[in-house]
Amino acid sequence: MAGVARSVDEVLGAISRFLHFRSARLNTAADMDQYLSAPTEALFPRPSAPADVTRRKVLRLPGTDRVTYDLEWRSQHVPICANYRVRHARDYPLNQTAVARWTYPKAGPRKSAIVYVHGWLEPGPWIERVIFLPRLYDELGVDVLHVELPFHGSRNPKQALFHGELFWTGDLVRSFEAVRQSCIDTRSLVAWLRAQGYDDVGVTGISMGGSIAMMLACLEPTPSYIVPIVGHLQLSDAVEDASIFFRMRSDLEKFGIDRARRKEIFDSLGLRRLSPVLPPSRQLWIMARDDAYITAPVVERQWHAWGEPPIEWIPHGHMTFGVSVARIVKRMAEFHEGLRAQS
Repeated sequence: MAGVARSVDEVLGAISRFLHFRSARLNTAADMDQYLSAPTEALFPRPSAPADVTRRKVLRLPGTDRVTYDLEWRSQHVPICANYRVRHARDYPLNQTAVARWTYPKAGPRKSAIVYVHGWLEPGPWIERVIFLPRLYDELGVDVLHVELPFHGSRNPKQALFHGELFWTGDLVRSFEAVRQSCIDTRSLVAWLRAQGYDDVGVTGISMGGSIAMMLACLEPTPSYIVPIVGHLQLSDAVEDASIFFRMRSDLEKFGIDRARRKEIFDSLGLRRLSPVLPPSRQLWIMARDDAYITAPVVERQWHAWGEPPIEWIPHGHMTFGVSVARIVKRMAEFHEGLRAQS
């Protein structure tokens, strides 16, 4: 089974070469120094609860006992690099608007909510809307929101060939700014939910979304809890070892940035310096034992460093973990019920 799961990851990673056939145009490595030396509070400034959130009601299916709204607000993300600030405003106007979908009972919002952050290369959490998020809504007894990542879904620029193409590339400044914006937009949504009266706001996510959830555990004010699924913050390992990152590696090599320099850059980024503020008891890690991208030894290294929070290992790979959706939701429900008992 382990060999099959890893093979699926590797085959899909190889197939992604046909998707990522276009190289990054700009080498922005020279602009990365200002990120490598910046303090955490500059890299990840605390956003406020947005006051400009607009709501658009989504058509409700007959017989359902819940209502759904699409939310939009002005992203509070401001790029650090002056050169990229110009590009960001000029070339990527869709990313100036943050987007999320909010579902709660017809009777009105409850006191608990969970924010879901989808993964890299998804056109948005469309599959999760049908399979995963409704189960969280029912079995955890929480209101559900999912936020769209920059360069994905309705925020994907017209010049992109596919969703997420411009999120992770050899254009290092744009890539790291996409991560910063993902973090800021998700944190601002959490702040807004608390301003609406929610007492309990957790954050979960898959793959890159799981990594974003882990970042929020390191930044105050933290969510009430996090559940990262097949994600970690050891980006240098993923970039070097995961087949799906071949285009990024290839472009950086073309720019003269070899493996040693790549490790130096990624290890020096603020992500490496992040340490959790959220206690281990308020984290539940769900990881795939046979993941070829987010490998078990790397996960375990970070797990030890983070105080060994509860961890659920599922016997699948990065692309096949969905086989265990029922088990994942059951474990999340048990974890959430345990947190409620502590309150």
